[in-house]
Amino acid sequence: MKSAMKSILRCVLPGILLFCAWGCGQKGAKLQKSVVPPDKTLFETGSQYLEKSQYIKARLAFQTLINTYPDSEMAAESYLAIGDSFYEEGGTENWIQSEDQYTNFIVFFPAHPKAPDAQMKIISANMKMMRTPDRDQQYSYKAEAAIRKMMEQFPDSDYIPIAKRFLVEVQENLALGDFGVGQFYLERGNYAGARGRFQEVIDNYPNFSRMDDIYFRLGDTLEKSNNPDEAAIYYGKVISGYPFSKRAEEAKARMNLLGKPLPSVDTKLAAENQARLKPDEGFSPLKPFIDFGKALGFVGIPDRYDEAKKTIETEKSQTGDTQLAKQGAGGQTTTDGIQIETVLRKSSTGEVQDTTVLGSGEGSSATGSEEKKKEPAKRKRKTGK
Repeated sequence: MKSAMKSILRCVLPGILLFCAWGCGQKGAKLQKSVVPPDKTLFETGSQYLEKSQYIKARLAFQTLINTYPDSEMAAESYLAIGDSFYEEGGTENWIQSEDQYTNFIVFFPAHPKAPDAQMKIISANMKMMRTPDRDQQYSYKAEAAIRKMMEQFPDSDYIPIAKRFLVEVQENLALGDFGVGQFYLERGNYAGARGRFQEVIDNYPNFSRMDDIYFRLGDTLEKSNNPDEAAIYYGKVISGYPFSKRAEEAKARMNLLGKPLPSVDTKLAAENQARLKPDEGFSPLKPFIDFGKALGFVGIPDRYDEAKKTIETEKSQTGDTQLAKQGAGGQTTTDGIQIETVLRKSSTGEVQDTTVLGSGEGSSATGSEEKKKEPAKRKRKTGK
């Protein structure tokens, strides 16, 4: 009896131990699979700090990830997130830091899907730091360079149309700066300096909204420099291209004094020039604060990145709505290009019945109805019925 029990234990005990070991192994494997990778943990931690505006802690977590796991899939996102931490914290020093970080991100990951976003944030950061035209224009020049880089490096980006609008705005600020300096020189009799500034606006900023003023001032400068023939050229540009301008009558008077014939109005050019005029901004409750910022030398420009993102989302939403509207108006289309429409008709008893009509997607529903009667088998095969 004892020997039989020993035999049973010898057979059963190893099986029990093997089963326990297998169960522990399965449990350990499940626990191991549930463990979050350390690089992902660092990124989630940094993101949480960033959401709470704890920027220094966020940067520490992201930088630790980059240093410890340089080959991680989260490394690229960490570079971008560090830039975001500086960008969101705000202030001149932080925006400069964000530009450096975004630049590094683009250098290291030029093909990354978010590289255009990084470049747009560089544009936005510099536009935030732009000063009024009578102040230092270094950030306006940097914003202009950043926009040109966007158009060169990411020509297929959705941001390009928006970047072009920003370029006009930045160049408007730069042109106003040159205009002010030129006027300063003109008033003090420095005609060579004035001519150089006015000509710079003409050469570099053709979309300037006050080009009529530039042409008139340049004509005035040349007239006072004893160059009446050249002066008449620019007075003539005001008369022919800006008949709506208050400078047009003054230019005509100057031309008469110089004994020069008046040019005719170029209606097409005049319409294009008038379209460039800035519309009246109207009343805004924020205007006193904006004016105060301008008095300190800041332009008071909002977040251009957020503005660009909202513009793209709105355009995509409108495009989607338009496509849905077209589909709703034209009926459904099968995979082989046959259009299916539903037509409501009244039967002899007065009941309303819906009839499915097939078409080519461009033809009329009546034609499709006739084809339905003539070739029912063919229709059923095409529509998959």
